[in-house]
Amino acid sequence: MKKIGVFPLLEKPEAVRVARELIGLLEQAGFKVVMEEESAARLGTVELGCREEELPAQLDYGVVLGGDGALLSLARRLYPWEIPIFGINLGHLGFLTEVEDKDLKCAVEKLKSGDFVLENRIMVNAEVTNGGKRRARLVGLNDIVLNKGFFSRMLRFELLIDGFFTGMLAADGLIIATPTGSTAYSLSAGGPIVSPQLSALVLTPICAHSLFNRPLVVGSNSVIEIKFTAPPHEVMLTADGQECLALEADDRIKIYTAPHRTRFIRFKEKSFYHILREKVKEGKL
Repeated sequence: MKKIGVFPLLEKPEAVRVARELIGLLEQAGFKVVMEEESAARLGTVELGCREEELPAQLDYGVVLGGDGALLSLARRLYPWEIPIFGINLGHLGFLTEVEDKDLKCAVEKLKSGDFVLENRIMVNAEVTNGGKRRARLVGLNDIVLNKGFFSRMLRFELLIDGFFTGMLAADGLIIATPTGSTAYSLSAGGPIVSPQLSALVLTPICAHSLFNRPLVVGSNSVIEIKFTAPPHEVMLTADGQECLALEADDRIKIYTAPHRTRFIRFKEKSFYHILREKVKEGKL
C-alpha cells in the first residue's frame, strides 16, 4: 500500500473542505494517508496524524493544498528524500501547482494507475561560514537572494565563480535562481527565462551600480562565492522568499546546486512553454 502525505494550507478557507474530499478519494483508491499531527487534529482525523520528524522517511508521495508558495515550502522539506510531490491549486494560476480542486478525482485515479510523469527540478544551496566554521545553510527551489535592508546602503562584494575572481559588484543585492525560479524574482529583476529541463544557475544583480549589471548563466556544477568588501548593514539571505538569515560582516557565502532534486508529479501534458504562454496572455509575466 502506497503512503501519501497530505499537507493542507489550512489558513485558506477552502483547504479544509478540499482536504477532506481528497483524503476520502485517496483512501477509496487504496492509499494510506498520513498527515502532520496538528493538521490531522484540525481536520478531525487524528488517526492519520504522524510526528513531523518521522513523516518524510515513510512517504511514497506528497501532496500540498495551497498555492505555489505552499509547494515551495513542501519541496524544501522533502527534497532530501526526493519524494515525488504535486500541488492542488487553491491560489491563482502558477507554474508549480497544476491540479484544480474540480480535478481531484481524475488526479487520484491517474496517481493510482501510474499515469503520470516525473519532472526533476534542481535546488540551490547556500552555505554561510564565518571564521572557517559553517553557521547556516539554506536551500531553495526558486532562488537564494542576497538583499540589503530597507535603510542600508548598497552592497559591495567580491564575486568568485569556481574559485576564479569574476569581479567586484556594487548593487542592492544578487539573485541566484534555478531554472524553476527564473520566472519568479529573477525575471522581475531583468533575468532570462530558462527552461526547467536545463541544469543551470542564473545570477541576476539587483539594481547594480557597476558595469557588471547583466544576468549571468552558469552551469549547475559551478560554485559561486560571495565575500563582502565593505561591512554590510541589515543584509539578509533568503531562500524562496520564505526562509531568512541575517548576515554578519565577516560572513562568506558559497552557493551551489543541491545534491538532491525535487521531483514533480505531472498529470497533464502541458509543457513549460504552454504554461508560459498562458501566463503571458493573462498578463502575469
